[in-house]
Order: sequence, then structure tokens, then C-alpha cells
Amino acid sequence: MSSLHYRQLASYYDLIYAAKDYASEAADQTRLINKYKKSRGKDLLEVACGTGRYLEHFEKEFNCTGLDLNPAMLRIAKKRVGGSRLVAGDMLTFDLGVQFDVVACLFSSIGYIHGSRNLKRAIDNFSRHLKPGGVLLISPWVRRESFACGVPHLQVYQGPDLKIARAVVTKLKSRNISLMRFHWMIVEKNRRVRHIRNDVHELAMHSREDFLAAMKGAGLRGRLVRTKARPPGSSLLYVGVRPL
Repeated sequence: MSSLHYRQLASYYDLIYAAKDYASEAADQTRLINKYKKSRGKDLLEVACGTGRYLEHFEKEFNCTGLDLNPAMLRIAKKRVGGSRLVAGDMLTFDLGVQFDVVACLFSSIGYIHGSRNLKRAIDNFSRHLKPGGVLLISPWVRRESFACGVPHLQVYQGPDLKIARAVVTKLKSRNISLMRFHWMIVEKNRRVRHIRNDVHELAMHSREDFLAAMKGAGLRGRLVRTKARPPGSSLLYVGVRPL
């Protein structure tokens, strides 16, 4: 995982994703939760919650806890969310000592878990934190067959005193690991233009079979569903239900 993006660049994270419709996605995810959840509580844990953009919508309906590995992101989340509890932790090893009606890992954060063995470890840990009848939601990174290598992408933010451009050409590091080396240009009022070239992200492209096998091994009934989220790449979610 890139340390730059989640530390030095944390204050720019929400700006570069300003066009992302978190409210609509959270509404879709809540509908799925209400469809599949059999437990009666309203306790929700978001793993890799980042700056709390999903939590600020979830906490309107759920009693929320957010967990993230990076303190810089959690400091931003603390200013955004209301009643959510925020804790630091690694998705492979965290142990909160309580169970939830919902565990969610969104915005492709699961891609930072490499290898089917670690994917199983993560989903086992998520399942241990689920109440009987609870629901697990995982938003995956792209699958290998859907990944387009060599494609340029550009994201832009334009405010009155701050302009940001972030560019990348997609690459493969190995058969199932995608490599994104982002180039940033940050232009702020009364400051020199900043060029950042070493914001590197390596995300694993887990297969459908790997996800469903890991869910089954963790005692969950798993399925892949499609929501109404846009862009279409944000619309796939793995849903796992822990039997009562």
C-alpha cells in the first residue's frame, strides 16, 4: 500500500474523489443489507473506512464503527462523522471483541490484500465479527479478465485556490497484481507547484471463485450481486450472510 496517498496526500483524497457519489452507493448498500440481514440489530463496522465518506451516510441508520490502518485518514474521518466510533487496525488482524450486524469493506480496499491465503484470513476475520444472521459486504477491485493494461486515466479537481491533477497508466506487476503509479500535480495559491511521482498502489485482482470459496470457508453463504452504482465498476458487491 502506498504510504504517500494515505499519509502525505490524505488531505487531498476527498478532493480527487469529489465526483464519487457516496450517498447513492451507501443507499444501494443499505438496501442490500436490509434485504439479506436476518439479525435484529443495527451495529455496523466498516473496515478500511478511510475518511468516513460512507460512514457519514451509514450512521443515519446504523450504530457505526470505522476501522482503518492509517491515522491520517482517521483524523479526517473524526471531523466528518458524528456518532461513529473510530479505531485503528489492520483488516487481517484486528480484534474488536464484539460482533456486528453488518461488516463492510468498500471502495476496492480488499485489493490491498494479496494472495488467496490472505484473502481467506481477512474474510475469516470479518466473519468472526459478524453476529448470526449478520451480513458481510465487500466491494472488490477489478477481476483479471476485466483489467485493461496500458490505459491512461486522469482525474482533476478545480477549486478557487487549489487545483489538482492525478494521472496514471495502468500496468501489471504480475498476473494477478495491478500496478498504479500515480503522478500528481498540485497547484495551491501562493505556493510552488508540487509534482509527486511515487504514489504507488498494488492491488490484487481476486477471482469470483476465490471470494466465494473464502466466504464458504468462513461459514458464510456468499453471492455476487450488482447494484445501481455508477460507474459500472463500482456496482459489484460480494454479499455474505452468516446463518442464524
